[in-house]
Amino acid sequence: MKPNPKLLRTADTSISIMPKNPFASLPQSPWLSTQPKRDKRRSFGSSQKKEILYQQDNKCAGCHEKLDPRATHFHHKKPWSSGGRTITQNGRALCPKCHEIISHKERLKKVDKKRTKKPSSVFDVPKIRLPKGYY
Repeated sequence: MKPNPKLLRTADTSISIMPKNPFASLPQSPWLSTQPKRDKRRSFGSSQKKEILYQQDNKCAGCHEKLDPRATHFHHKKPWSSGGRTITQNGRALCPKCHEIISHKERLKKVDKKRTKKPSSVFDVPKIRLPKGYY
């Protein structure tokens, strides 16, 4: 019989099984995750696209122009990356120009959130500690 590497001998010579990660065998609970669960499908299905176009009377949600079915873009109102679901209530049909404008504005909002506030005065600048003997 070959020795099992997972079996460890303790001081009292009893054998105990120690997993590498004790939490690895636990199932992932959706209630414990900090991020919202995303839909597995990012793009709208063909029946969803038809429903969205029907609800909008085949017009762009941005400029209200008649949409060409070959050049129609489908957009999530709440972005899929932020937990927006891929359902007809969260979708809208747009012409390519309006889709580009809306997507650009959303990207700018994300960038603005990531920017840090610049210090407004000399007193807002964080103090830098120099190592000993550097002065």
